[in-house]
Amino acid sequence: MSQSQDEKKPFDPFELTAAILLGLGATAASVAGHQNNLWGGLSVQAYSAATAMTTSASTTFNNEQSTYDNDVDIERRTKELIWESREIEDEDQAGRSAGMASWMLISQLSATAYMHLGLPEEVRKAYWDGNAEAVLTPEHLENALVNDLSSDYVDELFADSAAEFAAADKRFEEGNDANTKGDQFSLAVVIFTVSLFFAGLSLVFKTRLRWGFLGLGATVLVAGLGYMATLTWA
Repeated sequence: MSQSQDEKKPFDPFELTAAILLGLGATAASVAGHQNNLWGGLSVQAYSAATAMTTSASTTFNNEQSTYDNDVDIERRTKELIWESREIEDEDQAGRSAGMASWMLISQLSATAYMHLGLPEEVRKAYWDGNAEAVLTPEHLENALVNDLSSDYVDELFADSAAEFAAADKRFEEGNDANTKGDQFSLAVVIFTVSLFFAGLSLVFKTRLRWGFLGLGATVLVAGLGYMATLTWA
C-alpha cells in the first residue's frame, strides 16, 4: 500500500527542494562568474591604458628634461656673457658679448625659462615675428643676471609629464580596484560551489541525514547571496 502511494506521488518534496537549491546555486554561481569576468576585463583594459599612458608620460618627461638641460646650459652661458660685458673695457667687445647673451636668451631659451628670468615677452614675440633687431636692453640683461631658474620654473616645466604620470597612476589604481572586485565575485563563486556540493551530497543519503546536508547547502547559498548583494556590480 505504501509503495503504491509513493508511485502515485507526482514528485518527491525532498528531491524538488534539492533541485530548486541546485538550480539557484548554479544560477548564482553563473552570475557571480559573469561579474568576475566583467571586472577582469575592466581590469585588463585599465592596466593596458595605464601602460600606454605611462609610456606617453615618459616621452613627455624626456622632452621636458631635454628642454631643462638646454635652459640650464643657456642660462649659465648667458650669465657668463653678461658678466663679461660688464667687465670688459672695450665697448665693442662688451657690446658683442651683451648682444650674444641677448640673442641666446631670446632665441634659445624655452618660453617658460624666459618668463621666469623676468624678461619681457614683447621682445621675444617681436623676434619670433621676424624682427631680427629685437634685443634685450641692459636693464633686461640685468634681470637675467640676478634671477635664477627656481623650483617654480621646474614645477611649471615638468607640469605636463607630472599630470600624465598622475593620470596613469590613477588608471592603474582603477585596474587594481577592478581586479579586487573581480576577486570578490570569484569568492562568491566558491561559496555557491560549496552550497552545490552539500545539496548534491544530500541526494546520496536516504535517511533524515539528507535534510541536514540540504539545510547546510541552503544556509551556504543564502550566505553567498547575502555576500554577493554587498558587492559592487560591473
